[in-house]
Amino acid sequence: MVPAVVLGTVMLHVLTALCLLLSRWGYARARSAGPRLPAVDADELEPTDLGMLAGGRTRLGEVALAELYLSAKVIARGNGAVSPPEQPPSGTAPLPRPPSPFGRIMGASLEPGRCIPAERLVESATRGDATTAVLWRLRRLGLFSAPESLRRVRRLRRAAWAVHAGVGAGAAVLGAVLLLAGMRPGPDPVHALFPAAFALLLMAYPFLLHVARRLLGGLPGAVACGAGAAALALAAAPLPRVAVAAPVLCGCWFGVHWVYRATGGRLGPRTLAGDALLAEARAAGAAPGPVGALRTTALEGFPELRRRCPGNGAPPRPREEALVRSFAVACGRGLGRVDTGLGGDFAGDGGRGMWRGDGDALKVERHRRW
Repeated sequence: MVPAVVLGTVMLHVLTALCLLLSRWGYARARSAGPRLPAVDADELEPTDLGMLAGGRTRLGEVALAELYLSAKVIARGNGAVSPPEQPPSGTAPLPRPPSPFGRIMGASLEPGRCIPAERLVESATRGDATTAVLWRLRRLGLFSAPESLRRVRRLRRAAWAVHAGVGAGAAVLGAVLLLAGMRPGPDPVHALFPAAFALLLMAYPFLLHVARRLLGGLPGAVACGAGAAALALAAAPLPRVAVAAPVLCGCWFGVHWVYRATGGRLGPRTLAGDALLAEARAAGAAPGPVGALRTTALEGFPELRRRCPGNGAPPRPREEALVRSFAVACGRGLGRVDTGLGGDFAGDGGRGMWRGDGDALKVERHRRW
């Protein structure tokens, strides 16, 4: 019975990896059949549109939040919290453009003297019709793929991910089961401290899962925790030889997860034309002024802004861009996580909305319309 279960799990891993590879192949074909050159210049897109193109809904919200900051309507309170300033800073010039719909929504959500998590503020402002309008505008411009062109690919990939996630959850549970089995008395003598240590590990198992999740991510952390518990139980308790297959199956799971990451994670909707436009925008460099700072925020996002903040050996930046980078640092790590919502599942694997291979336009000439 047990060998059959092990063999079936290995076959499930192989089929999942094949489905991931097949979905990536279909995704590459769908992108190659779409537009390859953008119909507009990068300068013709609003910073919020450019943020949606580069990083999805979360990046769009970061641009709107930076817009509020440059308008002196919000300040950072640390630990990912923001609030309206008690007194508007003197000498602050307003943005030379009307506020975006997202900036107006965020401004209406702020209350004087009250702190609010920046992540919640971004989420509340980007879950509405305004975000859907941006999404469909990018589709009309040929920068995002139509939903029907990727429907089969996404169904196959989501099914493979569901199986992969189910096996990972089973691996986390199997580690706790082996710890429990190691507490039972067997024919061979076991040290008296081992059952007590296993009992403590079982009681602390939820906390260990939480720590592994923070360090490695959701499912990888859970599987790593289960593999560690299984290895410890096998080393310290007289379990059957068949139990040695548990760490091996966990290793197979990480192999399939590497295939998932290598094939692009949760594939996004950006077309080859969208890649070319982003490469054009990055090649153009940072422009001075508030609008240039917002476009830099759209292209890089708060995590990258924090890494290249002023004073960390970075070259001198325009004043507004330096202010936005300082604001990103003041917000802390509570803002700027990956986006897995509206916009096409950008970088749900822990990346930043970039895809590997099959049309990544890293060097393109500036597009000119005749």
